Amino acid sequence: MTKILIVEDTATFRAILRHQLIGLGITSLWMATDGEEALGMLWQQPDFDLILCDWHMHPMDGLTFCSKVRTIPTLQERAIPVLFMTADAKLANPVTRERILEHARGLGIVEILPKPFETDELKTTLERCLGHALS
Repeated sequence: MTKILIVEDTATFRAILRHQLIGLGITSLWMATDGEEALGMLWQQPDFDLILCDWHMHPMDGLTFCSKVRTIPTLQERAIPVLFMTADAKLANPVTRERILEHARGLGIVEILPKPFETDELKTTLERCLGHALS
């Protein structure tokens, strides 16, 4: 069973994302409203298969969150892949997105998914990040 931590500060988008993931058969979902809450969850349960994280959050942005994840002792040997989600218009451009992703990979970010996205696009991206097909 795939276990995903969602770090998203917008309640409406958390609900939409939860609905999409359940529709894809992923039911082991943990929700955090910000980076601090998510860090607390990771200290308690570091066994997530993937983190879906908003890029622009308050008070801690996604990049800061990812850098702090790397300091958790139990995650230093097993990095959890991070799928960034963003409504930043400049990241809708695939060339720009890839250039930024090159620099972000050092923080465990494996993909950037521009918002809004359809369920099919989410599924394809998740399968690429997880390395296996979703049922």
